[in-house]
Amino acid sequence: MMRRYRSPVPTAIMFVFFVGVCVFAGESEETFLVKGAKIYTSGAQGVLTNTSLLIENGRIQKIIRGEEMPSVPVKDYSGKIIMPGIVDAHSYVSGYYRLLENTEVITSDLITDTVFDPSNPEVELALGSGITTVNLVPRNENLVGGISSVLKLSKDFDAISVLKKQSFLKISFNEEVVRTDRAPTSLMGAEKWLSQKMRAIKSGSEKERKNIFQQKGLQYLLNGDLLPLIAASSLAEINTALKWLEDWNMNGVIVGGEEACLLSDLLKEKNVPVLLSPILPSYPEKWAKNAAHLMKQGLSIGFVSHMPEAGPLSLRLSALMLFHQGISQEEALKTITCNPAQILGVADSVGSIEEGKDADFVVLEGEPLDLRSRIIAVYVNGLALFEREK
Repeated sequence: MMRRYRSPVPTAIMFVFFVGVCVFAGESEETFLVKGAKIYTSGAQGVLTNTSLLIENGRIQKIIRGEEMPSVPVKDYSGKIIMPGIVDAHSYVSGYYRLLENTEVITSDLITDTVFDPSNPEVELALGSGITTVNLVPRNENLVGGISSVLKLSKDFDAISVLKKQSFLKISFNEEVVRTDRAPTSLMGAEKWLSQKMRAIKSGSEKERKNIFQQKGLQYLLNGDLLPLIAASSLAEINTALKWLEDWNMNGVIVGGEEACLLSDLLKEKNVPVLLSPILPSYPEKWAKNAAHLMKQGLSIGFVSHMPEAGPLSLRLSALMLFHQGISQEEALKTITCNPAQILGVADSVGSIEEGKDADFVVLEGEPLDLRSRIIAVYVNGLALFEREK
């Protein structure tokens, strides 16, 4: 059962408490130096101290340690902490009610990038909490909801940066897809219906449709052009997802995964990554223990927010809960930075602070998993899209 988080008021309160008064900017020099910070790179270089970043045309041109500084404008963050921009691999940000098409159970043609609205207040909430990249996904109520898109957060329609217009085909074996007033009325029925639809398309017996839904997304899936992102949380749901993947000889990603620890050996054997629902302090400790178990087993995991069902701060909170289970701060941070970037297939651009990658990073007053550490600034493509007022 994928937990539901529909609480916009608490989300806003948490945002004000941790973020405080801020301005949302969007202008920066093309070349500048980020000076003198402790940097959690989430990459091969680990944690760097007294390090500067040379930013040029929206990318990290050079990581500078103990060298002569270039003569360029300087953003002095001496004594501060820098981490990569947070990557939220399962988000409904700015489009929650437009990411569900109720007319049919299978709507595989829909592509989510057209739904993103930079003017929505949720975008400010996400940026102010350090989220810079999202995988914007269809909701779980449809068996096949459509095609997700990976994009950078922006406050400007003209500056939206789409990393992958077509990233995954969203499939739901979650309890939310099962209803009493229309098929599928059971989890087994959902798997059977989807497989029948795919066999019809593969054999060519599926007649060309005259309405908007041509089911091209399922054809892309069958051609190997898209991977499935499967909503599955309980043991039965995850078992159904793994069986379906095996039947169709496909790779895929599980999202939700609350009981994934019960199938950790099988998930590892089949090399299936898991994007876990957020873990909040009010939840039973077993959720954090389960996540730590998956990580210690060597599975590729990341946390997601399902924003706005949970607030954007839930990602740092989830990493913190993992830290309390004996995972190092550096490794816990990877579950909201480089791990989801790798799962989404965009790690060549985002998810870590490395030379040549996009200049997406977060500046904090203190350690990133100390929630008293306020965010000072958030950069996307070298632009300061969030800066705390001094």
